[in-house]
Amino acid sequence: MSRVNYTPFETPPATAQWGRTVTHDDYTKMLQGFQPQSMDDKWTIKADTPEDAQGNTVVHAYFGRQNYEEIALTIATGDPNKIECLDWATITKISWKVEHPGGTELTEKEAKERAISLCKGLLRCAMEEEEEEEEEEKEEEED
Repeated sequence: MSRVNYTPFETPPATAQWGRTVTHDDYTKMLQGFQPQSMDDKWTIKADTPEDAQGNTVVHAYFGRQNYEEIALTIATGDPNKIECLDWATITKISWKVEHPGGTELTEKEAKERAISLCKGLLRCAMEEEEEEEEEEKEEEED
């Protein structure tokens, strides 16, 4: 079996604080990651288990055959004795590749939407999109 190479961000990524809560079940799915099942699968998701003093986990999303890093989520874990909590872990930071072919740039909002979409689609996480709900509430308040 050949060794898979992962290419870290080629240029310094954009970063933003997040604060997105995650259930223990979704966190477990993130730890398991995703390996392409066929040539049509473009994404790989891989987690680095806690190595720092804070116990943070970093979940990396790689794209393409060369496994170029596109998104990284830093996750602070919760109390292992309280896994039933809905807000068991927190995505504290998101890092993402800004520049893409054709001169397009990925915004913070788009990076967060893509991260949620990858978690839901590939990892089968139950997390909901949060941005749309907040925007709808703001629009209702303005009317």
